[in-house]
Amino acid sequence: MNELTLEINSNEEIWTLFDKNVDSIFIHRFIPNETLEWWKTDFNTGSGKKFKNLSVRSMEMDVQTDLNGLKKILAMNTRQLRIYQFEKPVPDTLSFESLPENNRNQILKQNGLKHFFFLNFEYITVASFDAAFLTNIESNPTFEKRIIERGTAT
Repeated sequence: MNELTLEINSNEEIWTLFDKNVDSIFIHRFIPNETLEWWKTDFNTGSGKKFKNLSVRSMEMDVQTDLNGLKKILAMNTRQLRIYQFEKPVPDTLSFESLPENNRNQILKQNGLKHFFFLNFEYITVASFDAAFLTNIESNPTFEKRIIERGTAT
């Protein structure tokens, strides 16, 4: 998996980097509220339990959505996101924390991973199994002078 890191100036620029032909989005360890404060919410568990008007903080979750949902999440101006574009939804049995480091990328590829984006404040690292995808970003006039680093993801 090849990767490149570049400077980013806006959510609109981030949005242009995504492959619009790959509609299955997985965000690992999404934190919807970055500040340490309490907020009110309703919460439904997968087993059908419903909680109303809970006070929560420090909530972290994995999120599966589509490109439309991703666009809404990007509009939240979250400063750190780990976004994966898959060919198909991530199966229930695939736990990122339990993947062995030495063949993690291969397992993710077998499960349909196409591209990975790590948004880290004003920088974004884009990794892909598709060399042409990265070449298109490198040759884009908006990004060609803002590439910080090129490499291979392990």
